[in-house]
Amino acid sequence: MTETCSCGDKAEVGATVEFQCKTCGNVIDKFTVKKPLKAAGIAAILAYGGSQFIDYAITDNRYPLAVEYAVLEACSSSYEEPLSYSSYGSKKKLCLCALEDTMNEISYIRYKINEESFLKAFEQNAKSCK
Repeated sequence: MTETCSCGDKAEVGATVEFQCKTCGNVIDKFTVKKPLKAAGIAAILAYGGSQFIDYAITDNRYPLAVEYAVLEACSSSYEEPLSYSSYGSKKKLCLCALEDTMNEISYIRYKINEESFLKAFEQNAKSCK
């Protein structure tokens, strides 16, 4: 954005930040923000905001702890006969594998909307974890 000053020269866009004493109004410190620095600052803010959004929207696949616990408990306890300690440990590992794969596939929001698709995916993932 280039405009002309009242003196006829091209106007240089910039901002000056002044720190003043509240009591007497004297300038304590002052610095000028140049246009390239503004662009770099805005780019840095946008990059940070974008990375936070990506982190939240894409990589944050955790369900609430109560839901995770309930799914694991239902999976590991869904056998009609008592299991040996080693069989129970193997089943727990299988349930954890299936839950982790399903959480990576189906977000918690999608889980809340359609539990049936979660259950189908969980079952398929449990088969592939064996």
